[in-house]
Amino acid sequence: MTKFIKNKLFALVLGVMVMALGVVAPSFTNTAQAAAATTKTVYVDVERNVFSQSPILEPVKVTLDDSETILDATVQAAATQDIDVDGSSSYVSAFQDSSPIPDNKYTFYNRVNSITNGVVFRTDLPNQPIITDNDYLREKEYDGISGWMFTVNDSLTEDNGTYYTAGTSLAEVPDNAVIRWEFTAAMGADLGLADSAYLPTAVDEYGYYDWSTAVYTAPFFTRADKSELIRKIADADTNDPDYQAALTALQTLQISQDDVDAAAAAL
Repeated sequence: MTKFIKNKLFALVLGVMVMALGVVAPSFTNTAQAAAATTKTVYVDVERNVFSQSPILEPVKVTLDDSETILDATVQAAATQDIDVDGSSSYVSAFQDSSPIPDNKYTFYNRVNSITNGVVFRTDLPNQPIITDNDYLREKEYDGISGWMFTVNDSLTEDNGTYYTAGTSLAEVPDNAVIRWEFTAAMGADLGLADSAYLPTAVDEYGYYDWSTAVYTAPFFTRADKSELIRKIADADTNDPDYQAALTALQTLQISQDDVDAAAAAL
């Protein structure tokens, strides 16, 4: 009898433990699932305003797991408009684009040519080639220092001063952040970006740009923050009568902040 009671007690205790574990385990699983399901919504566009051309990628909103990266968000956004992205885990070198760069459309040619003593436009430097790609707008396609830059909410850096890269986790960017890709032929000075452009002024004996001669180049104009305009365009009905005006404001390189704000408010 004593043995039977002890066995019954053991079974009862075991049953309670199993029930307790049964209750706790789903709670743990749900917590893990909730953590894994954290998402981030961002807005993305791809611009070639330095050549007075319309965006390669018009503004689009995407939502991803926040463990994904800025590059992942960019690729997902570009795919919505059937645009390929060429790059690595932390760097983008090209966006699919078959439109040729228009002749005489780069406003700052004379300025960049003067600052760099013409070296970035030289085509006789095998180690610093200026390329042509008929299917993509690619780095070094206009001059030897051209390429893609991006800002997050119009900033190159996080709040702590760390520079964003394409590999930055979305957990590090604010919700509803605007990831704005822009082509530059002057390391951002021609986009109105500060603290980004150090332009070479000579070539070394091996035919490379001599970066020891680089000079800091201040922004060529006062840049307007188009973050809210980009959000509004992405969220707008394309049939809205003010939609095209908003796109025009987006692709106008040297536009005032007041005009940008007015275009956003109209949507």
